[in-house]
Amino acid sequence: MKSLTGTRIGLVFLVCLTLSLSCSDKVTMRTHSEEFMFTINGVLVKDMNLSKDIAYFTILRDGNPFDSAVVQADTHTLTNQGNGNYYKEGPSLFGFGQNVSVAVTSSGDDFTTEAWLVIPAALRIEELGLPGDTLNPGGEAVPVTWTSSANASGYLLSVVTPDTIPPVVGYAEVVKGLEETIPVEAFRTTQGKLIEGVYEVYLVAYHSGFPEFPGIAFELPEGLPSGNLEEANGTIGAGVIAEKKRIRVKVES
Repeated sequence: MKSLTGTRIGLVFLVCLTLSLSCSDKVTMRTHSEEFMFTINGVLVKDMNLSKDIAYFTILRDGNPFDSAVVQADTHTLTNQGNGNYYKEGPSLFGFGQNVSVAVTSSGDDFTTEAWLVIPAALRIEELGLPGDTLNPGGEAVPVTWTSSANASGYLLSVVTPDTIPPVVGYAEVVKGLEETIPVEAFRTTQGKLIEGVYEVYLVAYHSGFPEFPGIAFELPEGLPSGNLEEANGTIGAGVIAEKKRIRVKVES
């Protein structure tokens, strides 16, 4: 009798345990690890105007700034500046034509994404089709040519007037070849009125893409490559900014 009672108690315990596991609102075991959605945008820049290199990344997890990642570009670890921003600059972080390994890691999420970027070769704006290479009386169209940059996926040309508040964006375009013409509209309002002043012409040879970064002095055009990561949303790329040229626009006397 005593043995039968013990058996019944044991059966009742097993039934209650089974019901508890199947019907309880509490999760007692995870069948798979939690997945996070990362958005990563980053760029490696060699700016020939400033004689310095810049590495800049922004990282979001589930749409929120993420400050617990480790970001490395070649042997350089980017500084976590808070709010999902990672940054490093120096006189010579990367070489022209260098293959650079990039890795973004979040050990707490068991997440790593890696990529290779190529820094394009040095380049220069060869000629502006203007008298004295700078003066543009009447704000006419300006032909621009430049040297080829090895390893470049393409080029972007951007024209701004930095001496106005806010800066006027005259022109920004993605270009595949080695020449382009800055149109007359770059020097006028949408109503066609000429905007006098000094315009700066920026040329960038980019590889894979060219996201925005702090202190950028020009406007990025539409049509740049984007969405080139497999494990995350976002874009990473590299670029070389050639020495800028200036165009002085004034009303013809």
